Amino acid sequence: MHIQLPAQARALAIPEIVISILHEMDMQTLMAAQHVCHAWAAQIRRSRSLQKALFFLPASEKSGAETRVYNPMLARAFPSAFPSEDLRDASNASDRIEGVSLSDFDLAKSPAKREMYLRPEASWRRMLTQQPPDFTVGLFNMGAGPMGLSWHQDKATRQDEGLRMGALFEWLVHLGRHEWNSATIAICLGGSEPVNMPLEITRPCKSVFTDGINGDWRGIAADFDLVLMTSSAGTCVDPEGPDDPDWVKSSDDIAWEEICETYSELGLTVGELKMETYNEGGAWWN
Repeated sequence: MHIQLPAQARALAIPEIVISILHEMDMQTLMAAQHVCHAWAAQIRRSRSLQKALFFLPASEKSGAETRVYNPMLARAFPSAFPSEDLRDASNASDRIEGVSLSDFDLAKSPAKREMYLRPEASWRRMLTQQPPDFTVGLFNMGAGPMGLSWHQDKATRQDEGLRMGALFEWLVHLGRHEWNSATIAICLGGSEPVNMPLEITRPCKSVFTDGINGDWRGIAADFDLVLMTSSAGTCVDPEGPDDPDWVKSSDDIAWEEICETYSELGLTVGELKMETYNEGGAWWN
């Protein structure tokens, strides 16, 4: 016996109509739509346009600082890893940068959330941080000490499929306890139109010249889509580590420790974004 399906059911059996409906959804609703039924989940997986909307596939093969669109789900879950666009117009150089804080990430709020987020199959790990993606990433590390100012620049191999949040997150965690306790860590978006690159690195004192470091800083800002900047200052009497009685754990140090413990409990190892040092320099106190 032939059964006439309702018009609504017949319409939803047409893939083009379903994809058109799915494209009208915001990202969070689209993610949830994958659990409606196997047919919808299959449609979403097969559609390149929907995979781009979910930040699983690059929307463009070129970087585009002027057209950056952050992944909205990631920006809510990892807020300080996504520099504010408002920083672009800051007149004061020091106001053009914000530090990353592990303790403000959603996964740091409770042990249950950490375990849920850090599962190896968690979908956020595969998501692009933005569209168009970041393809080139570098590290600018600088430190001030008793002898003067030193810095080095590292670069990773090109991220041909775009920088994924899992790689960026584990790159941050891999920095280690000392950095999260006492260093300033910032994500800077560079390229032809930097979002939050400080205009220059100011002198720590009048007796040191910063022409060299600023030349290298301007170079890395222009050459990479994303630069992880770390900055620290030390003296001979600083506490050496958590076993030192003078060591005081910061909120980010505590969050880093808890993340590492959860990785260990899940039987996982924190990954590392392989970097190669390609330049270094120094400026000494006169």
